[in-house]
Amino acid sequence: MEALPWVLRTWHIMASIDILDISASIGCNLQCKGCNHFSNYFAPGSKVDTDSLLDDIATLLPRVNIGRVSVIGGEPLLNPRCEEIVNACTTHTDSPVYLYSNGLLLLQNEAWIKKSLENPQIFLRISIHLPEVEQIIKEFNHPKVLVTEHHTGKDRWFNSIKKRDGKVYPYEHKNPAKSFKVCSCPNAQLYDGKLWKCPNTAFLRELLYVTDQQDDPEWQEYLVDGVPVDCSDDALTKFCNNSRLTESVCNMCTAKPIKFSAALQERSKRKVIPSK
Repeated sequence: MEALPWVLRTWHIMASIDILDISASIGCNLQCKGCNHFSNYFAPGSKVDTDSLLDDIATLLPRVNIGRVSVIGGEPLLNPRCEEIVNACTTHTDSPVYLYSNGLLLLQNEAWIKKSLENPQIFLRISIHLPEVEQIIKEFNHPKVLVTEHHTGKDRWFNSIKKRDGKVYPYEHKNPAKSFKVCSCPNAQLYDGKLWKCPNTAFLRELLYVTDQQDDPEWQEYLVDGVPVDCSDDALTKFCNNSRLTESVCNMCTAKPIKFSAALQERSKRKVIPSK
């Protein structure tokens, strides 16, 4: 009878997430209109605490079955320790690991990226927002580069929340199910020691810091908290199950997207977000 708890643990079904986004940097060297991680508001010098992030990866990834891990930004190559983050992901999960970049810093990081791509678990995806990146990809010349072309105007983006006169506001179309259905990034986020339902919930506090709206009453109900990476198994399973479902917080986002080219660059206010 003493062996029974061990047997149960052996057959324990792990929580699962379809896609987990891991931000190596929240700042970006572009300012693409409609960025679904709000990186068009965060200046390139914005940082994450890389040591803490590596600890979070080691804690969380072995606990979850993940369809795909995405190392993203902002622009992840702005983090000089991006290689460590990518390697940490492959150390702690057997899932595919995709490094996402806008390509502008690709050649400066060519040596370590090509070395990483020798691992069959790792892939590189370049999102082209500027036409000159096409030439950079040609010079990089690697068969494992996957490309998403945003600069042609065929791939359309939209603002998830309202923007007016340098401020931001929840849409509140009162159809959260529709908002969730049309969401451009319904992916779980690992950020600041916690799991978040989506980038809007993960980075809303940073966005409101940039726009000086931290205390605005219309935002308070949407400032939900994430789930710590070392939470209980039950809390982790609940989060993973809910990540596939509509939640009330989805009401902040649009249910009626107005689309535009993802190549458009904004000139809105930006701030450096310091690491925590």
